[in-house]
Amino acid sequence: MPLGLASIAAYLREKSIPVSIIDADVENLSMIKLKEKMLRASPDIVGITTMTPTIHDDLKVARIAKEIGAKVVVGGPHINAMPIETMQFFPIDFGILGEGEYPMFKLIEALSNNSPIDNVPGLIFKNKFGEIIKKSPYIHEDLDELPIPARDLLLYDSYFSIITKKRFTTMTIGRGCPFNCGFCFKQPSDQKIRYRNPKLVVDEIEEVVYKYDINEINFSSDTLTFNNNFIRNFCQELIDRKVKVSWIAPTRVDCVTPELLKLMKRAGCRSLRFGVESGSAKILECMGKDIDKKETLRVFNWVKQEKIETFAYLIIGYLNETDETVRETLDFVKKIKPDLLMYNIATPLPSTRLFEQAVTAGLVDPEYWKKFLLDENYPRVPYLFANVEKWIDLAYREFYFSPKFILKKILGIRQNNVQNYLKAIRGIIGLRKK
Repeated sequence: MPLGLASIAAYLREKSIPVSIIDADVENLSMIKLKEKMLRASPDIVGITTMTPTIHDDLKVARIAKEIGAKVVVGGPHINAMPIETMQFFPIDFGILGEGEYPMFKLIEALSNNSPIDNVPGLIFKNKFGEIIKKSPYIHEDLDELPIPARDLLLYDSYFSIITKKRFTTMTIGRGCPFNCGFCFKQPSDQKIRYRNPKLVVDEIEEVVYKYDINEINFSSDTLTFNNNFIRNFCQELIDRKVKVSWIAPTRVDCVTPELLKLMKRAGCRSLRFGVESGSAKILECMGKDIDKKETLRVFNWVKQEKIETFAYLIIGYLNETDETVRETLDFVKKIKPDLLMYNIATPLPSTRLFEQAVTAGLVDPEYWKKFLLDENYPRVPYLFANVEKWIDLAYREFYFSPKFILKKILGIRQNNVQNYLKAIRGIIGLRKK
């Protein structure tokens, strides 16, 4: 669910600006169908979220928007990671760096009044001489000023997740991440950690529970439990109001305690997702992941004692990876025994420390992402570890096709999650065939 677009839409609607959302991905629209739908909407401005893996499709949408006579505004991780290059070569009128609600409103206001756009915060654009003007990214200081995302503009029943068991929605409790993992692009919003008022978060939960019949919340904020004061007040607010909803969230093993886990369980916490990343101390150090494996094992045991589901994210193929370090990771998984997990292949994305390290090591062309941007058929960024595909295949087989896991899931199958399991199985089998 594109909460970023829904939040911008809600803010614009508060300012009496007509707005709609097309989620072409969830509607499975071809470019032809998307153009037909955009023509019916007849927009003056089209805003597009850009991500590096999808940038070529994003740019195709931008071209369609220009063809129908609309101004194009882009935001999202990619334009923040490669602002100059993206503006330089493509049919984009404006980019917004940082958070988009207020800048989008100020841009629309300026365009509507034929006023100068120089004072629009967070803007990147070309002036009349073709020079790229780039403002500092915009950070919204007080998140409580922002309205609840306009979920009514989305096709609610079309969203699903294999890690949720019931009718769900995604939600954020704040913005920003204080950690510096080498594989992660640090967005401008990470510069300042901000949390919403816990009471307002619970207000939003109550709205989606009663308005959309939601019974599970999937929090998408980076680390739900980083701010001890917030998480305790949030949990107590849920308990005091007797809100009947389960919730799942990402966090870190160094941001929970046994006492906090007990409170979270009472407040409806069903599952926690942890960035375990690797079972090798050497690779964890290379990642800048300041986590001790003993602490990870201890916390996973605490979480299991509270009967909270555990989900582990892991990365294979990082810089300096070897067969021995991968084997350490697979063996460590057997020790922590997560209920679910996901393996990712290490990818040196633009503007990350991993990319800089890979370039220094001579593994990646320093101009790779610029060349990728200009050629949609450009080959995938090189793997940093030659045997990574073999190991990913083995890692998934060892976990998801083990007799113990299969029996556990068969015993836990309920009517409302059969479809999710089938989709998950198809996804894993498809991954193994690639």
